[in-house]
Amino acid sequence: MHTNSTVSRRQLIFVLILFLFCNLFVNAQEKHYRVTINANNNQLQTLIKKGFEADHFHYQNGKVIAEISKSDINLLKENNIKFKINIRNLEKRIHKINKKIDKQNAKSNVLLAVPTPANFELGTMGGFHKFDEAIAALDKMRQLYPELITVKSSIGTTEQGRSIYMVKISDNADTDENEDEMLFTSIHHAREPMGLSQNLFYMWYLLENYNSNDEIKTLVDNTELYFIPVINPDGYTYNQQTNPNGGGFWRKNRSNNGNGTFGVDLNRNYSYRWGGASNNTNSQTYQGPSGFSELETQAIRDFTNQHEFIAALNYHSFSNLLIHPWGYSSNTFTPDQSTFVAMGNYMTEENSYAVGTPNQTVGYNATGSSDDWMYGEQTSKPKMLSMTPEVGASSDGFWPASSRIIPLCNDAFPLNIKITRMIARYAKVTPTTDSQTINSTAGSVDFSIRRFSLKQSNWTVSLSSTSSYVSSAGTAKQFNSIPFLDTDTGNISFQLDPNTPSGTVIPITLTVDNGSWQYTKSIDITYTGTGGDTEPPSIPSGLSVSNITSSSLTLSWNAATDNIGVTGYDIYQANTLVSSSTGTTTNLTGLASNTAFQFSIKAKDAAGNVSDFSNAVTATTLPANISYCSASANNTSDEYISNVQIGTINNTSAAENGGYSDFTSIATTLSKGVSNTITITPTWTGTVYREAYSVWIDYNRDGDFNDSGEQVWSKPASRTTPLSGNFTVPANALEGNTRMRVIMRYNRIPSACGTFTYGEVEDYTITIATGATAAQLVKSSVNENSIKIYPVPTKNVLNITLPNKGVYEYAIVDLLGKTATSGTFSNSINTQKLAAGTYILKVIAKEGTYTKQFIKED
Repeated sequence: MHTNSTVSRRQLIFVLILFLFCNLFVNAQEKHYRVTINANNNQLQTLIKKGFEADHFHYQNGKVIAEISKSDINLLKENNIKFKINIRNLEKRIHKINKKIDKQNAKSNVLLAVPTPANFELGTMGGFHKFDEAIAALDKMRQLYPELITVKSSIGTTEQGRSIYMVKISDNADTDENEDEMLFTSIHHAREPMGLSQNLFYMWYLLENYNSNDEIKTLVDNTELYFIPVINPDGYTYNQQTNPNGGGFWRKNRSNNGNGTFGVDLNRNYSYRWGGASNNTNSQTYQGPSGFSELETQAIRDFTNQHEFIAALNYHSFSNLLIHPWGYSSNTFTPDQSTFVAMGNYMTEENSYAVGTPNQTVGYNATGSSDDWMYGEQTSKPKMLSMTPEVGASSDGFWPASSRIIPLCNDAFPLNIKITRMIARYAKVTPTTDSQTINSTAGSVDFSIRRFSLKQSNWTVSLSSTSSYVSSAGTAKQFNSIPFLDTDTGNISFQLDPNTPSGTVIPITLTVDNGSWQYTKSIDITYTGTGGDTEPPSIPSGLSVSNITSSSLTLSWNAATDNIGVTGYDIYQANTLVSSSTGTTTNLTGLASNTAFQFSIKAKDAAGNVSDFSNAVTATTLPANISYCSASANNTSDEYISNVQIGTINNTSAAENGGYSDFTSIATTLSKGVSNTITITPTWTGTVYREAYSVWIDYNRDGDFNDSGEQVWSKPASRTTPLSGNFTVPANALEGNTRMRVIMRYNRIPSACGTFTYGEVEDYTITIATGATAAQLVKSSVNENSIKIYPVPTKNVLNITLPNKGVYEYAIVDLLGKTATSGTFSNSINTQKLAAGTYILKVIAKEGTYTKQFIKED
């Protein structure tokens, strides 16, 4: 009996395991079909209540085109619904179908409205990104644009241990600024990679066009755009494993339901009006045991509750739709229905997506959706105007052909750029014509202004010109109550000098200002009146400088001559107009101390004619005795700063009893517009305490650290060692020597001045310089044959031979002119920390500047 009982138990266990395995296998390997279904709305609602997957199909005139599972095929049969199978076994045939589409598209020359970003690449999963490829793209974005996008960070972890990553795009991306926030997501459903592709496309577009597109810069500068590219990494990776070339049809996450089935539909698992989807764990629309039962939706909930998002786009595919709440009800609209409709109609002008609630667009209700919760939950967070784009036509399906990916990214692009405008309190001013001609010295510019901002703002439109012939401009116009997406009009006058020559082109700029940022639009106006004198004055001569102090100097020159009389002189500093004078001498004040300036002048006459530049003079103001506030720690016996590294500074020091160390004799050069890394190493004599840090640079050299942007880096208290931070020297920083203050304080972020108990203060000297492009460096160099460098390529050390021995200043710049490192040398330079690439070595000597190009290898 004992033996037979043991055998029975073993047999029972084997049968149970076999049952569970078979059930799992069926659950994982279910086939999918593309079908046309003949069903009216009532029949469709009946199917949905029984678990029919209804998110993604094209419904028109009683016909549904959808990609559905074998379970849904059986459901159609059980309910006597007529249908036609267009494609069987999509998993197996999708690649053959897509290859045919790719071949057809290769013969056509499709014109795309949006240039494809240079760094946007197709993935290796049928053109789509595998999970690791998508994450690598986020890392590459940070590497190339560290000032515009944050390092990826995890907002939660899935059941299988994968991170759900988030990044933010904004100017000063690492700083939480007081700017309006927007959320973009994709891959709620694992088999919808098109949402991920278009999000990466848009992110690359923003980053690559920031410095060349005024609108993109305005939008990025004034918003914080958050992206969660893969909400469902477990399900997405599962499709990648089962169908590495694309075409996997798993939809849900990979939660173990405990009965041999897997997965919850994340877009049915949000808590707002949860409970109207399928309770069948094997259904593709299984809603889970409760709202927010899943780690993925919990992560989205918690992250969203920490922010004040104005709007969200939760990307799905397919059907060419733009869906907004409510999803839970077929006959109830949100209080913001008119706003949703206006937004949708504007956003879909180019791609003609159908706009509406789920019931309006595809004839079904969707409970527990992300949009309903993001909009409906208004206690733990503010209301979000959340919408779901469904990218792609029914012919594209879940896995479009690779040749369709970039065109579909183009289709989605207007949705993204337009909703970003709405977040940025954006208004656009447009002249009625791009150019115009006038024959009178009195003119005006007609314009329209359109409000894109979801929030009401006050906008001011003003007129300006860089032309000296514009003697005055009319009063700026105020616009305080433009309805959302509506347009108003205005007109601003201007007056030309009566002696403006006929044929003169006058550049006019219209500027719209909302108090936080400005957007400009230019127009050229050609004056065709009679005109007056066109002969310019003679060039002023003998420009000289005298009476130099730390903040002022005097310029003098010989008078110019003119046929109708010289009326004055314009004084330029490095080609920038800084002052005017009616005589032949002027005193310039308010200059930065210890700074080199170059000046030249032009003469002008009564007709507005202007001479060429005079000779240029260069003068350096005297150093000023700047006194900084004191800062120190009372006790350095437990912790102190043992090393500071930035640029060529690598200073190791012991504890200073007074809690303050004056290292202003140690200096390094930092260039404007270049990202710099500072590394601080603390040392503890015993217990490792939590230390906080701050670094300041006096960019305007006014003797304090109180001005905007002068606190360049700070770090809350931690026990990490060493710590590093990045910052970029602003373009308006004054060139020359200035003070950098580094403070470490126990358990609290320090202030720039004052005394505290534990920690240390160190002061250094920073030399602010203007970065030069590689082309400018080569152009200004002396004979490069006089400098020899080896080995080339180099790895760790670059040896340099010059005509004369000595200690030289140097800078190593990349081909874009950004300084990689700088300092002094006599025989060689350590290149070990340089990234692999091509660089230019710049050596400053008495006889001139030597330059030499070299390659750094890993």
